[in-house]
Amino acid sequence: MLRSTLIRTAIAGVAVLGLAGCGGGDQLGSDNAGNSPAPSKVSSITVGSADFSESQLIAEIYGQALAAKGIEVKKKPNIGNRETYMAAIKDGSVDLVPEYTGAALAYFDKNSTETDPDKAYDALKKALTPGLEVLDKSPAADEDTIVVTKATADKYSLKSLGDLKAVGKDLVAGGSSEFKVRSAGLKGLKEKYGVEFKEYKTLDAGGPLSIKALTDNQIQVTNLFTTQSVIKDQGLVQLDDPEHILPPNNIVPLIRTDHKSDDIAATLNAVDAKLTTDALTDLVKRLDVGKESADAVAKDWLSKNPLS
Repeated sequence: MLRSTLIRTAIAGVAVLGLAGCGGGDQLGSDNAGNSPAPSKVSSITVGSADFSESQLIAEIYGQALAAKGIEVKKKPNIGNRETYMAAIKDGSVDLVPEYTGAALAYFDKNSTETDPDKAYDALKKALTPGLEVLDKSPAADEDTIVVTKATADKYSLKSLGDLKAVGKDLVAGGSSEFKVRSAGLKGLKEKYGVEFKEYKTLDAGGPLSIKALTDNQIQVTNLFTTQSVIKDQGLVQLDDPEHILPPNNIVPLIRTDHKSDDIAATLNAVDAKLTTDALTDLVKRLDVGKESADAVAKDWLSKNPLS
């Protein structure tokens, strides 16, 4: 997913997380356990998130669930895009982040073409850098989607991404800087569908800038995410993707092996088992539309979904 990298509406003042340094590279830091077995007991863990509201919410749910089990939780929210928070988990600045299966797989294996959710999850487990693991994937998923307004869809008879080929030179696309260069974005649209646009405006990843530009017709095509209520509320049209440039994106915890104890794994797996796409859509709306804090929404969800 560009969730991949997705910069949605950042939640100001969320009482979750502030990043220390996040250098790193492709190799994990020297403090990592490498290929050593997971520890039997972990007393503290640092939970990070990407710089969009859904990631911050899931990180907050993870952190509160672990804290309820007596684990000391340090929180570092709003770290940045995938490249930035991956550097942080590799160098040990954070130990745990919410991830998305297909988008993470594309990060670790740029040649992957898996479109089946289970196969993408299995491929991700094999592609991870030594010292990193994913736990159970959730039934909840948040897919990338490429949308237009109903007016644009009607004007150009748009139903699928392939329909953009004939009219792309008349349209302006917009969104995140990542969407401009990723296979699940303009690169894939050109390679798989032959689509090129008149112009691209760098805005944000499914956030208020992109949404306003789309509804004001300053851009005609953008990348949103399927848990965003604005799609239904604004009557936006999601274009079909028969060539599968947009990967499956089930939620999954990405954790450093040196911080994966049995208790931590069991707690996080219990959280993800209870999450659903519909519930996540409602929770994200409470953040982005209702302007509730991630802390409050996470606490409310956990109170209604006890883990034991």
